[in-house]
Amino acid sequence: MGAIALGFLVGHGLIHALPALPALAWLTAIVPAVSLLLVGRHRATARIGIAVLLGVLSAWGHAAWRLANDLPPALEGQDLTVRGFVASLPDSKVDPQFTFDVVDAAADVPPHLRLTWYRAPAPLQPGEQWQLNVRLKRRNGFANPGGFDYEGHLFREDIGAVGYVRADAGNRRVSVTSFRYVIVQARAWIGSRIAAAVGDHRMLGVLQGLAIGDTSAMKAEQWRVFAATGTTHLMAISGLHIGMVAMLAAWGGGCIVRWRRAQSLGLTAMHGQVLAGVSAAVIYSVLAGLSVPTQRTLVMLCIYFGLRGFRRTLDIGRSLSLALIAILLVDPFAPLSVGAWLSFIAVLVILMATAGRLVREGMIASFSRVQWAVTIGLIPVLLASFGNLSLLAPVANVLAIPAFTLLVVPGTLIGTVAAMIDPSLGAPLLKLPALLLDAGWPVLEWLAQRPLAVWHAPQPSLPVFLALLAGVSLLSLPTIWPLRFTGVLLCLPMMFYRAPTPAPGTFELTVLDVGQGLAAVVRTHSRTLVYDTGPAYPSGRSAAELAVLPFLRNRDVRGIDLLMVSHGDQDHSGGLSELLAAMPVRAVATGPSVAFHDSARIGCHRGQHWQWDGVRFTVLHPDSEGQTLARSGNDSSCVLLIQGHGGNALLTGDIEIDAERRLLARGLPRAEVVVAPHHGSDTSSSSLFVAAVRPDVTIFSTGYRNRWNFPRPAVLARWREVGARCYETAASGAITVTFEPTGLQVREQRHTQRRYWTRQ
Repeated sequence: MGAIALGFLVGHGLIHALPALPALAWLTAIVPAVSLLLVGRHRATARIGIAVLLGVLSAWGHAAWRLANDLPPALEGQDLTVRGFVASLPDSKVDPQFTFDVVDAAADVPPHLRLTWYRAPAPLQPGEQWQLNVRLKRRNGFANPGGFDYEGHLFREDIGAVGYVRADAGNRRVSVTSFRYVIVQARAWIGSRIAAAVGDHRMLGVLQGLAIGDTSAMKAEQWRVFAATGTTHLMAISGLHIGMVAMLAAWGGGCIVRWRRAQSLGLTAMHGQVLAGVSAAVIYSVLAGLSVPTQRTLVMLCIYFGLRGFRRTLDIGRSLSLALIAILLVDPFAPLSVGAWLSFIAVLVILMATAGRLVREGMIASFSRVQWAVTIGLIPVLLASFGNLSLLAPVANVLAIPAFTLLVVPGTLIGTVAAMIDPSLGAPLLKLPALLLDAGWPVLEWLAQRPLAVWHAPQPSLPVFLALLAGVSLLSLPTIWPLRFTGVLLCLPMMFYRAPTPAPGTFELTVLDVGQGLAAVVRTHSRTLVYDTGPAYPSGRSAAELAVLPFLRNRDVRGIDLLMVSHGDQDHSGGLSELLAAMPVRAVATGPSVAFHDSARIGCHRGQHWQWDGVRFTVLHPDSEGQTLARSGNDSSCVLLIQGHGGNALLTGDIEIDAERRLLARGLPRAEVVVAPHHGSDTSSSSLFVAAVRPDVTIFSTGYRNRWNFPRPAVLARWREVGARCYETAASGAITVTFEPTGLQVREQRHTQRRYWTRQ
């Protein structure tokens, strides 16, 4: 059973790892070919081969079907009228974002959309039917090394397009409610009763998360603390909570034998346990919105209780294999979810840590052993998925897991039931879990603020990662100490691994994908310069958090030697404060229009120069500190020339034609690579400037389908006329240029890390 389950998983993985999905016509050749190869094989080998083939077919078919429902490129940017239902809890009271299920449209619109309604005229309620005028685009997200794959997330959620609601007189509510969305309506109603009971308490988002899986009211700072302490899994309905509720309900259901009526019907404690356990698991999972993690837990619990109900006994390995097959049948895209891997590997590690023990341990010793094993066993997955792990997670979870399991979750559920009857009845009951969370919050904050709370690791080489896997396996198994010591030695390369850096005299330039804005990183052999920080967003997040910091940590950068902010426009300086707070910065150089006052600030002006590792840096503009050439501040941007053995790079900020003329008048050296001024607008990249620079590569930092249509076609044509290869971050993702004596090497993130769901 285990080999068949793994074969089924491998089949899915083979498809999900592809950069492009083959045409289904290939099935007519692949299926017969594989069938012929399996003929005459050993029965076990044939079964595994069939399992792999079935996994390939399942993933292939579901992926092709989902991609077929994507928004056609011809409809991007068009005003479209759609009618459908609000299918999710809007995650914001102002400018709500929500999932919209389309039931009628004049064009070929995907069935599921992710919409934002700026300045919505009224609060949206789940289940309402609306007719809306929308403007859509295909799934889109940043593509940077170390960054979150938002496009993949939308694909897993079956979102075929994203967009916003246009201001239009035709926008109207068609009907108030629909029975089709009774579950999400019930969740919204329960959430409102909890809010009425506790008011604006700062733990409202946590209470709603534990009760109905809605964490939209949680603040960004709360998420950061939970992530730093490794307790995020406790802050919403998780597998742990569903399993706990199911087991408590099963215990209560076992009391059915005390009823005379049940005895007369021949019902046993086992019948009550199965019925109560499955019912509680289903109800609690439904309250969580049947998200993918809850579906996995529900499937595993149903298999467990089903086996008990039929009085069948399976060893834990067979049960886990059966659960894996069932989950892949229910959700063929589960292998794309980090949570799925964490769930199964956690169970596997627990089995490895507890198997074959001859001495019976006490409860505290057993809990400590399992906690230690899971912490160690999940390290490879956490590092591969997130690039970091919380070193204090074992300490935080030793305190948090018992508190949540025994007090916070039961208290929240009891208080929620009371609030459903009457908010005033639920208020005193919900105060207990709220007070417990308040009492524990300073401890979590203190832990999160420790210097070594989170360890950020660079992307390791394959041999180092394989050694880590082997070491973690030896540490998780119940084995003798010499083998454990070997496991420690195998983990050491990861602890001391340092990412490769450019050779002395050479450098690497990466223009990050930050949407409509600019952020670039220059790395020499031992130094790092960050040029601009990208924009900040109304949600409170910024490109520094979403793109710059993940990239720096992925490249093993532990401090910034110089942070240069070219000028004060928000799309270039929006992440300044967050970058300063998150990583050591030795010096800050800003253009005259940047509103930043600090003793570490250095004014950016012509004539500044320095050398790092044989690479020369020269500021070409503005003329002197404090000079502003334009009201907008664009022409006061810092212009930086970088010269190495492999060529020159020119970073120009948002300078326009006046500043370009000044640069030409003073003599402008040729550069092999230039980051185009002002994202390729008509006010920059004059013919004289382009002819003087004559680059081999021109990079435009632009947002996908930006409203200014940058880079402008005429500007793009001018750069191409001088022989430049033009790249856009909107199409290429992060663009990395390595300046080697042998020539330039250009890497595009969307091409090197391509998956079949990635936008082309």
